[in-house]
Amino acid sequence: MSVIWEALNNVNSITIALLLLSLAIALFYEMINGFHDTANAVAMIIYTNSMKAEYSVIMSGIMNFFGVIMGGIGVAYVIVHLLPLDIMVASNQNATLVMIYSLLISAVIWNFGTWYFGLPVSSSHSLIGSLIGVSAVFGVMNGFEFSQSVNWKALYGVLTALALSPILGFGFAFLLMKATRKFIHGTKFYKTPDSEVKRKRPNFWMRMGIIATGAGVSFAHGSNDGQKGIGLIMIILIGILPTYYALNMDSHQYKIQQTRDSAENLAKFYAENNETLNKLVNEKHLISALKTKNTIAECNVNQVYDTTSLIATKLNGLKSYSELSSQDRWSVHTAILCSDNFFGQVEKTYLLTDKDKSDYIAIQRKTMLSATEYVPNWVIIAVALALSIGTMIGYKRIVLTIGEKIGSQPISYMQGTVAQAMAMMTILLANFAHAPVSTTHIVSSAVAGSMVAEPGGGVQKSTVNTILLSWLFTLPVTALLSSAIYYCLNFIFIAK
Repeated sequence: MSVIWEALNNVNSITIALLLLSLAIALFYEMINGFHDTANAVAMIIYTNSMKAEYSVIMSGIMNFFGVIMGGIGVAYVIVHLLPLDIMVASNQNATLVMIYSLLISAVIWNFGTWYFGLPVSSSHSLIGSLIGVSAVFGVMNGFEFSQSVNWKALYGVLTALALSPILGFGFAFLLMKATRKFIHGTKFYKTPDSEVKRKRPNFWMRMGIIATGAGVSFAHGSNDGQKGIGLIMIILIGILPTYYALNMDSHQYKIQQTRDSAENLAKFYAENNETLNKLVNEKHLISALKTKNTIAECNVNQVYDTTSLIATKLNGLKSYSELSSQDRWSVHTAILCSDNFFGQVEKTYLLTDKDKSDYIAIQRKTMLSATEYVPNWVIIAVALALSIGTMIGYKRIVLTIGEKIGSQPISYMQGTVAQAMAMMTILLANFAHAPVSTTHIVSSAVAGSMVAEPGGGVQKSTVNTILLSWLFTLPVTALLSSAIYYCLNFIFIAK
């Protein structure tokens, strides 16, 4: 927190107001994320009367909190790197502010609107669609080709994870439900809440299973979806207060020394393999992330050695990043991102031809990036609280959709347990792979899988079709919406 107080004491009141407004909108987005996604984690618990709603959401908030704290930051920086490198190394604060507000407003409008109608739509899709929209318009307006305007490689990986994870959730739930029917007998496990006459909630063991798997989904949700909000807030902090958040100001001098050594090692690697790398560059297997004619930033693929050496030189003998001038902090931040962009491509090129070199580069990149890929503790806590509050406020609309409107009949206790268990497993696997996925999609698909697996079971085509259409429309609609907002704000605050 000392860093942010120092930052606020050294910036004007307008910048502070813009920062606070940006953070408020980002945290409101996380609250809506709670309306949509975290509600899925408590839907079965509440719908089956396994636990009172107020206790369920408190438990979900606590598990989300621990999920965010223990989930790491891998997914967060996958979200950050969806923005093309030219945006991340741009120093034009007005352009950054326009980009931030455009994607925030777009994501909030779509998420809030779909929540209002009770549609379990993906907050991940809305955020990613908004990022695509602002990236594309930013690139086109600044002379880039469309292929360079969006970080397509990162985007393909994210879209693949978003597409495959619901299929896995459906398949896992279908198979486990079939196995459950074969090995676990007893009608009490397969009752539905509306079929109970004397007992208003499941038996003890069934209730414990529903609560435990629901808690697991909450934890998994926090470990994955919470990181998307973290990534969003880091974009805001780096964009509005680059002097204080471009580098991890709390880094110990030994950590700084490790970053310096890694940069020096990569510079030496470039020098020792200069002939091979020049050949790759000349054959255009490696290209600059930016057009060199562009004046916003410079990541010249022909100056990698100088760029990487600059990092080592600036950090030599440094005990704290606060010893660097504001300009030097940003130049080191830019140099790290430019160098990492180049050596990331080199790492992939060597992966099939020389794995030892590929592994060596991967280790050096990870250490070097520790200076820029970090998250302050207060950001993690703020996101966890926003998710929890969102759950407590808006869960009811989604609970009804999940419980009664996906399957052709109300969901049974066993189906709820199976669906939650498989959703939890799928999300945790994605988190391990640093893949941002949609809790909404996975839970809904797992519920559908458990329904289809039952004899005579099925899904309500009208509801499923509505959900599928909302899934399909989320990316293009939010991309168009954010691009339109970006264009208008850019015209008002920059172009004029």
